[in-house]
Amino acid sequence: MWLSVMLVVLGTACVRADPVAEERIVERDQLLREVEGLRELENVAPGKLMDREHEVLISVRDTLLQSLLAATLPVSVDIRNDITVTVTGARVTFRSNVARVALSGHARRRSFPRVAAIVRLRGALDEFSVDAAQGLRSRIAIDAVEIDAPTGAISALDPLVIEALRSIVERSLPELTSAIPALSIPVRLDQNMTLPGFGPDGALSITPSAAPLRMSASRVIAFQNRLWIVLRAELGAFAAVARDTTR
Repeated sequence: MWLSVMLVVLGTACVRADPVAEERIVERDQLLREVEGLRELENVAPGKLMDREHEVLISVRDTLLQSLLAATLPVSVDIRNDITVTVTGARVTFRSNVARVALSGHARRRSFPRVAAIVRLRGALDEFSVDAAQGLRSRIAIDAVEIDAPTGAISALDPLVIEALRSIVERSLPELTSAIPALSIPVRLDQNMTLPGFGPDGALSITPSAAPLRMSASRVIAFQNRLWIVLRAELGAFAAVARDTTR
């Protein structure tokens, strides 16, 4: 009776038909990330990591990345079937030029029948960008969901219930991905370059000017416990600006 109620509430339609096939799809996607990462390394010829005239290199250790991710946690997300997923921990490792991220936490059903379990999310850092707030950011792409150590009613230990819970969390990955804060690296990136003016007193008078400065992440390499981020700078044309009369 307990098992039937639990399955009806959680939704047996969510149970995957072939767990082995789905795990192979996850492994395929992770291998594709690694292949793409290795191709990036292969394309970097000796001495050609960056264009010294237009690019700058930032190096970040994996321990700092992990600390930055941990500082954004815990995060709780309400998903379907009255289930709340809370992410409490993060671990960053580098493999085959991929910055892998492992998130851990728990899932709890708030209403009857109550059930809880440990949740593990596997993914990677993806899409580095420079945002309007002058920061370097990256979102976390989640590839796989694992459920372990269920608690609650006796029927919660049934493999079908565990799989139903895992499927619900997996179907809610878009909500989880959008709710998990993006990794923000504390690097100041100015959006313009300003040249001070001189004068008007004296023989030389120069009008102050400014030019827009666009920064973008042109290349990201995960190697030897460090994340190497190549930023490309594009400087626009200088134009005269109003002189600062407050000084």
